[in-house]
Amino acid sequence: MKAIQIEKNGGIEVLEYKDVETPKLEKGQVLVKIKAAPVNFIDTILREGNMPPGMMPDLPFIPGVEGAGIIEDANDTKLKKGDKVAFLGVIGSSVYAEFAVVDADKLVVLDPNADLLKAAVLPVNYFTAYHMLKNVAQVKEGKTAMIYAASGGVGTALIQIAKIFKLRIVALERRAEKVENALKLGADLAFNTSEENWKKKLIAEIGKNNIDYVFNPVVGNSVKNDLELLAPLGHIVIFGFLAGLGDFNLMEESVKYFGKAPTISFSELYATFNNNYPLVDEGLKKLFQWLDEGKINPIYETMPLEDVQKAHEKLEKGLVKGKLLLTTSTN
Repeated sequence: MKAIQIEKNGGIEVLEYKDVETPKLEKGQVLVKIKAAPVNFIDTILREGNMPPGMMPDLPFIPGVEGAGIIEDANDTKLKKGDKVAFLGVIGSSVYAEFAVVDADKLVVLDPNADLLKAAVLPVNYFTAYHMLKNVAQVKEGKTAMIYAASGGVGTALIQIAKIFKLRIVALERRAEKVENALKLGADLAFNTSEENWKKKLIAEIGKNNIDYVFNPVVGNSVKNDLELLAPLGHIVIFGFLAGLGDFNLMEESVKYFGKAPTISFSELYATFNNNYPLVDEGLKKLFQWLDEGKINPIYETMPLEDVQKAHEKLEKGLVKGKLLLTTSTN
């Protein structure tokens, strides 16, 4: 089969499109003919070899942690050949390929008429967003949520699901065109954080201390702004560190706002996946129900599997709106 294999860690040049053996099945596993393999930031971190100790797959490996496709070999499980499925896998799930091995109990069986490209967008981005809104922040109708990187994969999902939960949405972006895109996606307000006076504009629109929830994959020094804008009893959810850790002491900064009694939580997808998978299963089934009902509409673009180097480059430059999917030529 054709696949993308990494034999050494490094830049996009280590992503090789080549022939490899089709993987063998063990009991309880099925073979999925992959139709769409999403590209995630974790894939770029794994490619570079920058995951924490114990979390890197052995070299060589095939990237990819989620996907959608059709059962090729049901391997005596309750599933059957031809079923449309989607899945969220463990790190090292080897999805950038024409075929992938998946544990049967980690698959969501889709409606026969399901759009596999849209389905592929949901597992990482939409579950991450759903979990943060429903389980971590436990949002309440009518409150205000501030969403960083609102035109990105998780940001897009956060906007769509926040609208289902009837929240007012304040979007943050760093490019004018992405600010406009966030408004088109459904944000009530959107601000360009590369502008010096963006906070003044935001406060002029909604007043001081009126952000109830913050969803922040950036951090760096941005948490200072979050604490300043946060409403009393507000909740900041941190789910990434794209700008690093910042040059301040979070505890000292938080104490300045002790009177607001802020909550700061961390959300990490695989902490939930590895320790409470039923919560993941429940969330994915709800999301695919909403997809069938037309309540969510995944935003995505596609590239052929062999263009994987261009795909990683585009993602790392922040040029992707929604999700970027690698598609295969399997019939």
